[in-house]
Amino acid sequence: MIVTHLDPERLLATPHTEFGGSSPGTKESFRLQFLVNDPRGVVCWEAFDAGRATEWAFWHDEFHVCMSGAANVEFTLPPNHQEVLHAEIRQGDAVLIVAGTRARFDIPGSEPYVHVSLFQPRYDYAKYLLKHDYSELDKRP
Repeated sequence: MIVTHLDPERLLATPHTEFGGSSPGTKESFRLQFLVNDPRGVVCWEAFDAGRATEWAFWHDEFHVCMSGAANVEFTLPPNHQEVLHAEIRQGDAVLIVAGTRARFDIPGSEPYVHVSLFQPRYDYAKYLLKHDYSELDKRP
């Protein structure tokens, strides 16, 4: 058993991490902590900033559980992404995001969309493709 703790104050004090965006040449930035990073599964703790949109392309199945804040989401589904769909995610909601989904999370108001992201098994890339080493568990203070 691997146990971790969801500490919102610590997450919101974490600096932003920058990623390649959902479209070539774009960037995304949000707060992120890998709380469990094991070959059998990953627990990420994430916060998307209030008052802006975060766009993401999901290349694996992923669960989000909204712990605070909200998100208005526009998304398309694979394989052809022909229809734009809409969902509202609020505190206490759990969402299964299907691999291949492209989404824009619009975060209303002044509170970030704080969510835990879960996926199994952990995805693996060859080390030469990684910019950062996420192999160690995030340590509790």
